[in-house]
Amino acid sequence: MYRGSILAGVAIMKTVVKRAIEDERGAALALALVLLVVGGLILAPLLGLMSTGLMTGQVYEKKTHELYSADAGVEDVMWRILYEPIPSELWEASDLPDWDVYRYPEPLTVGNKRVDVEVYRKDRDWTPCREDFTYRVLSTAVTDGGEETAAIQSSTTVEAYVEPLMFDLLSGALVSMSSIRFQTEAHPCSVTGNVYFVTEIEGDFEHDVEPEKIPLSAFPTQTEIDDFADQLEEKAREGGTYNGTDGNMNISESGDLGPIYVPGNLDISKGVTINLEGVVYVEGHIDCDKTLTITGNGSIVAEDYIYMSKLADYTVTGDSIIMSINSYITLKKSDSVDALSINALIYAPHGTISFDKDMTVAGSVIGEKIHTDKNGSFTYISKGSSFEFFDPVTVGVKIRSYAINP
Repeated sequence: MYRGSILAGVAIMKTVVKRAIEDERGAALALALVLLVVGGLILAPLLGLMSTGLMTGQVYEKKTHELYSADAGVEDVMWRILYEPIPSELWEASDLPDWDVYRYPEPLTVGNKRVDVEVYRKDRDWTPCREDFTYRVLSTAVTDGGEETAAIQSSTTVEAYVEPLMFDLLSGALVSMSSIRFQTEAHPCSVTGNVYFVTEIEGDFEHDVEPEKIPLSAFPTQTEIDDFADQLEEKAREGGTYNGTDGNMNISESGDLGPIYVPGNLDISKGVTINLEGVVYVEGHIDCDKTLTITGNGSIVAEDYIYMSKLADYTVTGDSIIMSINSYITLKKSDSVDALSINALIYAPHGTISFDKDMTVAGSVIGEKIHTDKNGSFTYISKGSSFEFFDPVTVGVKIRSYAINP
């Protein structure tokens, strides 16, 4: 009896479940229709958003390319300042007070962008050695309409102020186109003024200005050195040419000397005092191992080496130059004095300038290499104003300000 009741209940449950399943037929279709309606509602805005995003991306990419192209215009101006300065006759008066302008005659082409460049500078009488000089650069990159999906013409302008970094060979107490070596740490040398070098500084020394490394390109070319030497030779020849045996001059007595051109060597064989009265130009070397005092107003120049091992004093007034054109200069003090004082521009573009201990130099020392012993004192004083020396050169360009004007 109970068994029959159970079987009857199971049969009824199967019937109910079967009917419930049969009643859900078509539910998937209803769900699909709902999703289709929802998708239709959001698809159009989504496609619109994607289209706007693509357009925005193209505009952003275009403006980025314009910025890079405009920046290339600024870089071109900086390159010209360093290597191909704009000739003075091409500058014109601008609408800005006190500013001249140079407009590139032809636009630059960077990628598919046209770049218009304008360069401004203050004052037509500008000279490169002015410390306050600055160029104003306007570089505008233009995108022509119709080339992109965002078919509109646009442009980006970069406004930059750039300053040339100038180097004057006559502006340092010690200037070396290679290295500077200070011999001792126990008795350090002192330098008052700028110290310039190309490769390295060896040893310790006291200084009031931090040494500065400069490029080798800042130094004069051989042609410029020869032109400067020719100027000194011309001044010496104004006083005549020495006609001694083989052109060699030997000094054994105190007296006046210069201006004079010596076609051989100049040797000083006894302790004397020489009073310079102009430029002494020696085609060979200048050599003295006796006590020597040099006074007066003039310069000594040798194409070969200059060696003075017992120099007692060099109190020459005015713009005096001690120059070896092709070799070295060695200056040592005499045993008869506690310290040696030299007032001159000392210049050896192709050799080492060496100083003994207890040396005081007031002027400027410029050489391929510079070596100095203990207790040396070097103080910068301009000693070349009366000569046609080398013009300042541009060794770099610094951007002082940079603004983007979309």
